[in-house]
Amino acid sequence: MCNLYTLKTDWAALEAALRMLLEADTVFPEGVSAAGMNRPIPQTVYPKYDGLFLKAAGEPAAGLAGGLAPAIGRWGLVPAFHKGGPGAWKAATNNARSETMATSPAFRDAFRRRRCLIPATHIIEWTGPKGSKTKHAISRADGQMLFLAGLWDRCRLAAPEGGDAGGAAAGEWAENYTMVMMDTAPGDDMHPFHNRQPVLLDRAGAAAWLDLEGDVGAVLRAPPPGTLVADPREPVGG
Repeated sequence: MCNLYTLKTDWAALEAALRMLLEADTVFPEGVSAAGMNRPIPQTVYPKYDGLFLKAAGEPAAGLAGGLAPAIGRWGLVPAFHKGGPGAWKAATNNARSETMATSPAFRDAFRRRRCLIPATHIIEWTGPKGSKTKHAISRADGQMLFLAGLWDRCRLAAPEGGDAGGAAAGEWAENYTMVMMDTAPGDDMHPFHNRQPVLLDRAGAAAWLDLEGDVGAVLRAPPPGTLVADPREPVGG
């Protein structure tokens, strides 16, 4: 499962990547451009810390064609039915298993209603023996941005609720998200590093993932071999 990723970019570069790779518009708050965004993009993201995700900006039926609205929230989905605020949510929900996301109580409503994309520059995995592990930064071989399948939700903040929750105060709604994970298989780029992998989306995959009425079965597949590269390149035995 994924417990660390990076997004080494800025708002202008993110907007350009969305336009080039997904042919999608970035929908910033009204009257604001990329240059006017005054909240920095979280660069290194751990579970329960803030990260950036992209929501469909238009009507649900519009999907990718309606543009993508950036949002910053907690990496670790806390469903709306939870009453105690994010700090009281103890389950590890930064990852959602693809095979159970449609039926899991924590994820099923988000799967039906609130899918998102997660931009990243590197997925981080470790190999090797305990106490002497090697960190691997996994990225696209062509150097372009990764777009990963995710789900998002919102929950009410409880008082007192420490940390930054996107400016929300106690009693207000705070957004959060999870990364969808699927099995790896021999020959997959991620297989030497882990038995699970994020769902990497190209333009067609992103459109299918955001289509709430469509079948996502075709989306849940590994990218062609050679799409991803790791640094260091080889896993460490252990």
